Amino acid sequence: MAGVSRSAVSRCFTPGASIADDTRAKIMEAARALGYRTNALARNLKSQRSQLVAILASRLDTPFRARQVKHLARALISEGFRPLLLTADHSDDLEPLLSSMLDYNLAGMIVTSDTPPAAVTEECQRLRVPVVLINRNPGSSGGDRIQLDPDAAAEIVFDMLHAAGARRFSVLRPKDRTFTVIGRVNSFCELVHARGMPCQVMPCDGQSFEAGRDAMRRHEATLRSCDGLFAANDLLACGALDGLRGDLGLRVPQDIAVVGFDDIEQASWASYDLSTVRQDAGTQAAMAVEAMSYRLQTPDAPTLVTHLPLHPVARGTTGKIEQP
Repeated sequence: MAGVSRSAVSRCFTPGASIADDTRAKIMEAARALGYRTNALARNLKSQRSQLVAILASRLDTPFRARQVKHLARALISEGFRPLLLTADHSDDLEPLLSSMLDYNLAGMIVTSDTPPAAVTEECQRLRVPVVLINRNPGSSGGDRIQLDPDAAAEIVFDMLHAAGARRFSVLRPKDRTFTVIGRVNSFCELVHARGMPCQVMPCDGQSFEAGRDAMRRHEATLRSCDGLFAANDLLACGALDGLRGDLGLRVPQDIAVVGFDDIEQASWASYDLSTVRQDAGTQAAMAVEAMSYRLQTPDAPTLVTHLPLHPVARGTTGKIEQP
């Protein structure tokens, strides 16, 4: 029907095969007319490897995680992979979920939430399934890692607050102590103390907007003695801003400067105009897919650890503080 050879048809439906554009167009038009589609499952049986890549994520109701997953899916598709989203908000769900996914001859696994159990990563290694861990504990084994440097993050936050005039610092510490958030908090406190300045740690109930606002009410006395606040993510910071202004009557940045982390969309809204630190989700996704592809090509290479670049984003919450 397309007037081409069988070998041309085969090349047309083989990823990466060489074929002229006009020949491909003829074949695809004929395939559409006949209702033909390739059988990916049959191809997977022959190659013993699918193009499926599992993305393991939690907290999809948070802006940064949703953006992160979107960019990961786009990056995988652009490289010819098929993303498969798995959600697990509790660590007990991880092992059975991931073990079941290995039955599908996964091409790889990208983890943005809890670090997989050792039994799962060992099985991935045995099956030569690459695992890429994004912002997971460096002490965990079984995969290449894309991570930010908490010390570099602390330097950026401190410099922004210090440049705004802050000398008496405070930081929000969520009770759900994920590796990245607590790493930022601890590094920030250590840096402030190393510079000879005080840093008040204020516990909060979580990493949500509500937790940030509630913490302002609970720690009012502490906040009135501080002139610089670091919230370990932007949702916390936005809640803190509403609490500082609406509940405590403090002026930002005249009375207290505020810096968040992630640079979510809401941070740029005029009502918040939040100074923050950007970890670019698109760059992060590209680095993760590149690491996975490299592992597929060189399975015995040493473990990769790649640091994500961070960028300060100065907005209105770090304007000059009015000194007494």
